[in-house]
Amino acid sequence: MQTLLLITTEFAAVAHFIFSLVLFRFAVRSVRFLSQAWIMLIFSIFYGAATVFLARNGVPQLGILNPMLLIYLLAASYLQSIYPLGLCMPGYLQWGRMWQYATPAIALIFIYSIGASVGSDLSHVYELEDLLSSLLSGDVLLRLAALCLSGYYIINIFRLPHKLVRQFELPRDLVSYGLLLGGSCIFFVTVTIWFSIERLIVYEILFTGINIFLSFRILRPVILSMDYPQIKPVEAPPSPEAIAVADNADFNAANFQRFEAIEYLMQHERPYLDYLFNRERLCRMAGYNRHVVLQTLRSQGYNDIHEYIARYRVAELRRQTLDGRLADLKDCEQVGFRTLKTAAASFERYEGGKLEEWFALHRGEESKKKRSAQETDPQPGDAANL
Repeated sequence: MQTLLLITTEFAAVAHFIFSLVLFRFAVRSVRFLSQAWIMLIFSIFYGAATVFLARNGVPQLGILNPMLLIYLLAASYLQSIYPLGLCMPGYLQWGRMWQYATPAIALIFIYSIGASVGSDLSHVYELEDLLSSLLSGDVLLRLAALCLSGYYIINIFRLPHKLVRQFELPRDLVSYGLLLGGSCIFFVTVTIWFSIERLIVYEILFTGINIFLSFRILRPVILSMDYPQIKPVEAPPSPEAIAVADNADFNAANFQRFEAIEYLMQHERPYLDYLFNRERLCRMAGYNRHVVLQTLRSQGYNDIHEYIARYRVAELRRQTLDGRLADLKDCEQVGFRTLKTAAASFERYEGGKLEEWFALHRGEESKKKRSAQETDPQPGDAANL
């Protein structure tokens, strides 16, 4: 178990360090990532120090309300209580307010550290009877105060996201973040009171998993802003001889030549307008097996064949909507989608917006422009009639 604890602690340290580096990089462009970057780095330092300690000394007998666990609980509950605020409200994290919020925890740790440094006896609490017999000692009272203060921070982990969502236009999943973070802190309270290696391992896995999830949520806008491959017109397909020559000479060139051949078929024969057109029919039409077609499309930035076909259908939907040929979304079969639900899901994935809203705003836009231009342009004979 000690070896497994060492591995999970090391993994937590490395994971938090990597996330902190990524977020510091993002903070160069947007300061709202700075608070999360520092929080991740602090946790990385915690777990890095714990890894070194465990590697040298093993797992000590910690007992009930061990000071090391309480200090970590205080710091973790504090950092996680400001974490949801940092996701959406970087202005809250001004240094003055942050230090003011942390003052009780800092004062408590300072008082306890001073007492330990001057040689005051620390209570050894391993059983409930030990806790009761030392209940009125300054050492145990400070530990209980640290536990209560951690409880205050944990309450804020649950409370602040709800408050922010009610008062500001923030994503509802911020409440879920608060529940996950607060739940992990409550679980560590049980580790602090009833310590066991097994519970500590479960906590580290749970806590690191939550932060991985939160980091991916932070990265989500960056991922969504990445462009999909653009459809470029192909006027003439490459000859089979050119593809064969490229296949023998250059792997990448051969993929590009095959892609050009597939693009020509899609653009000039437009088989995707048939909603029954699928991966197998595309492979037969192109004359390659599924693995070669998949390799060809991925070489040009597509994830799979289904995405490639859907991109053409979305482009056709946009084109027919702007031209006024698609007057009702219920007729989405004419652009190759079997159902409106599929069309809406594909449009939102590749265009980043709601299909119904875009359709209502842009329906017949190009045809309206053409009619407007015809009405304003002078017709032959108009000058003679003046």
